[in-house]
Amino acid sequence: MLPYAWGEPTVRGQLRVEPEHFQVTETLDLEFTGAGEFDWVYVEKRELTTPEAAELLQQFSGARDISYSGMKDKDGITRQWFSLQMLGQPSADWSTFDHPALKVLDSQRHQRKLRRGTHRYNHFQLVLAGVEHGHIAARIERIAEHGFPNYFGEQRFGREGNNLEQARRWLTSRRKVSRFKRGLWLSVLRAHLFNSVVAERVRQGNWNKPLDGDLFCLGDGNSVFQESDSALAKARVEAGEIHPSGPLPGKVGRTHVTEEALALEDSVLAAEEGVVAALVDRRVDAARRPLRVLPLGLTARATEPGCLIEFSLPRGCFATALVRELIDYQTVTPSV
Repeated sequence: MLPYAWGEPTVRGQLRVEPEHFQVTETLDLEFTGAGEFDWVYVEKRELTTPEAAELLQQFSGARDISYSGMKDKDGITRQWFSLQMLGQPSADWSTFDHPALKVLDSQRHQRKLRRGTHRYNHFQLVLAGVEHGHIAARIERIAEHGFPNYFGEQRFGREGNNLEQARRWLTSRRKVSRFKRGLWLSVLRAHLFNSVVAERVRQGNWNKPLDGDLFCLGDGNSVFQESDSALAKARVEAGEIHPSGPLPGKVGRTHVTEEALALEDSVLAAEEGVVAALVDRRVDAARRPLRVLPLGLTARATEPGCLIEFSLPRGCFATALVRELIDYQTVTPSV
């Protein structure tokens, strides 16, 4: 059990009772050229994985290649963009696309493909069934002001942690697997190691405070840097401008933690020394991820089934990591 930043919640509720209770909308700022060899389609999918939606769109259009910015939850209603390479062919007639679990909301022509990580934020609308707004109002205010630990959510690890178990077995067997599975299992292993470091810093009460030797990130995690002025680092972290970071282990580059931060990470990762060594052996590049998330526009209000919360998170951050700090929840539809 991962530790809680704001104490274990006493309020209980349910998540994903209905697909409408878990809605995610990708935020992508882009001006389309109106010409080029790519069809861009904005879709709403219902209880489909992103790869399943991509396959349906590709089959309909006959496109050779399809891409998307990020994976979205299966269990819910999500909206996101896809790009399809048409290779000089006219746009598909998306007005005739018809599928009960997938709707095309918009289509555009553009000169470039959609690359992974292009979108900056995801906007969430979640219904916490059986929860009274007044019972979580204080936690909403605290999280809105101070944030929450940037744990990878249970979705990353599969049902009952199955992905993590498979990743460990693959690591020791060294058997060949598809490129997709290799990428999935490497990401699962690194997510587990990152969560372990975050958990220790939560236990020590410094997940949202700088340690000597820390590396820092901006909110989107794209920039990683040192801050030699400890007073300035403390002030910027308290202001929410920057965040302490944790490791996504692999082959270390020129920038790495030192001093107190290094000692803490080494002590945690020592228990998984074999996994870390295997990541280095497979030439996975080390990276950093913010330890803290500050949600944008976090609000809550009473609704008929319980409480509706809305907020935006940087890409790669998990809504369930926020929800677990609010309530002790049961997921009605299991995540995969």
